[in-house]
Amino acid sequence: MEEKEKKIVAVFGSSEPDESDALFMTALELGKLFGASGFNVCTGGYGGVMEAASRGARESGSEVIGVTVDMFSWRGPNKYITIHHHEKDLYLRTKRLIDISDGFVILPGKSGTLSELTFLWALHRAGILGKKPIILLGKVWDSFLKALSENDLIETQELEATKIVRTPHEAVAEMEKSLYNI
Repeated sequence: MEEKEKKIVAVFGSSEPDESDALFMTALELGKLFGASGFNVCTGGYGGVMEAASRGARESGSEVIGVTVDMFSWRGPNKYITIHHHEKDLYLRTKRLIDISDGFVILPGKSGTLSELTFLWALHRAGILGKKPIILLGKVWDSFLKALSENDLIETQELEATKIVRTPHEAVAEMEKSLYNI
């Protein structure tokens, strides 16, 4: 049987959760499941959701790519990163995360996470993103997308290109379906 090409999934989300937070544990499970399913994981390289997804993937034996940035140098990258990229600014960091990844899972976050998501949508609308899947994990996204849609703040094609899932298992299954036709 031919081995499938190892894809890279970027996980975006808040830097704030710690191990006592359910969002941290969700990201940890997500990283483990992606690693166990043969994916490498890419994150912004710091704490919170990024650290949890990195840790989960690393514990499952996958490569973990972290992309850090000058303005957050005081934070230091998380210890689970196996491949480290460093960029000068947030734009270049986001661009690197998007360029090297084959798909994206976005967990709840604040302005940084939302900027990454809206940048993905802008690239999709411009025809630059290609068929890279955008998956939103969590129940918060239903009302968010509904508000954007009701207020005519998002295009129909971006809504159609975005999948909402409830669990890490569903996120991995949707990514496998999108990237490997499984």
